[in-house]
Amino acid sequence: MKKIKERLSFFKKLSLVQQLIVVLCAMAILMVAVMMPVVDYNLSSIVDKQMYERLTISQTSIIYSNIIPYKQEKEVYHIIYESDENTFTETNISSHQVVYNFYSYLFKEDLFKAVQTHQSVIKNKGQYNGNTYYYMITHINDTSQYLISLVDSEYSLSLVTSLRNQIIYIQYGFFIVLALVMILWVLSLISPLKKIKNYIDNIKDHKESELNIQREDEIGIVFKALVAMKDDLDKQESIKEEMIHNISHDLKTPIALIQTYAQSIKDDVYPYGDKDSSIDVILENADRLEHKVKSFLYLNRLDYLQGEDNQLETFAIKELIEKIVLQMDLLKPEIRLETELEDVTFVGDEEHWRVAIENIIENASRYAKTLIKITLKEDYLEIYNDGEAIDEATLPYLFDPYVKGVKGQFGLGLSIVSKIASMFGYNVSAVNQEVGVCFIFQKAK
Repeated sequence: MKKIKERLSFFKKLSLVQQLIVVLCAMAILMVAVMMPVVDYNLSSIVDKQMYERLTISQTSIIYSNIIPYKQEKEVYHIIYESDENTFTETNISSHQVVYNFYSYLFKEDLFKAVQTHQSVIKNKGQYNGNTYYYMITHINDTSQYLISLVDSEYSLSLVTSLRNQIIYIQYGFFIVLALVMILWVLSLISPLKKIKNYIDNIKDHKESELNIQREDEIGIVFKALVAMKDDLDKQESIKEEMIHNISHDLKTPIALIQTYAQSIKDDVYPYGDKDSSIDVILENADRLEHKVKSFLYLNRLDYLQGEDNQLETFAIKELIEKIVLQMDLLKPEIRLETELEDVTFVGDEEHWRVAIENIIENASRYAKTLIKITLKEDYLEIYNDGEAIDEATLPYLFDPYVKGVKGQFGLGLSIVSKIASMFGYNVSAVNQEVGVCFIFQKAK
């Protein structure tokens, strides 16, 4: 078993062309070792049948003409045996000793069997004087005579050799054509595979590269998947660069303010007139900084959780929404919060859903004029606010990281909402209404 694994390991190290050559050589050896004996066996059967047919035709001619020809195109020996007299009465063999030898070494037992059992025809072959002879013993109807016909194997051997050579030529001709077709086919695979490898190398080295393969087979599928992956990587790289830029920009302002105000207080200078007011500015910016960092870490945590194969359970989302509504401290007391909730369950983790729903309601509270309404049905959650419509150009990118609305804060809230929904098999979308905006969660189909 270990040797087989080692050989397979060595085989896998070869190129496709080399593997194909090894396979073709193995097929050629297998054909010689297995096919040729099978071919010889079948050819021998065919030749035996032809030889007996030749004897049958020859005997039929003799029985109807009642004449044994002395010579034929291919010499066939004929002997007539008289069973009543137990003697050979007629033959085209010149030597009686040869007739007796044929009788003794070839057909004696079969002739005795034919006479005793009254069989009409017995076919067989045997060895005499180093040669193989085919013979046929036929009872001549309404007589006590038996016609014994013999032919040596010289003809059969030449026929077998001729047929075998023809079959070998045909097989190897077919094998050569097959080998050429297989090599051309493998070469047609190698070319796009090399293009794919070069394309992957260019992606790895961050080089611009194009891949164009016009195929609809598995290689074409891989090509399309690679191009889609490259586009996705480029998009992710762009998002990553933009995210780093936005993070550095968002963190830079509060950090600068904290440093400036702290240094001023250390120098007994109070930018806001007194110590407490100046420290409140530092604390406010520290809170903003903490909120940004927490949001960013939570977003990264969601990316990690999406890659995990977690067993998802259901929970009563109606109770969760009721808790959020009771606990939500709306910034604008003039905003009315209404609910229309059915007793249904959602798939996922309750704490993650709490974050998603709170983010949407908090976002809605910044835009709503007088109303926020939450509607819950089977596999459907809608959070409506009667604020201004979202810019149509922004809608397709609203849930991307660092995309802010007019009154947005950090640009991470809706991205967090989208990742939570996707993680549990839901789609989230924002839809402009005639008046206001709806954020809708629906079970993905």
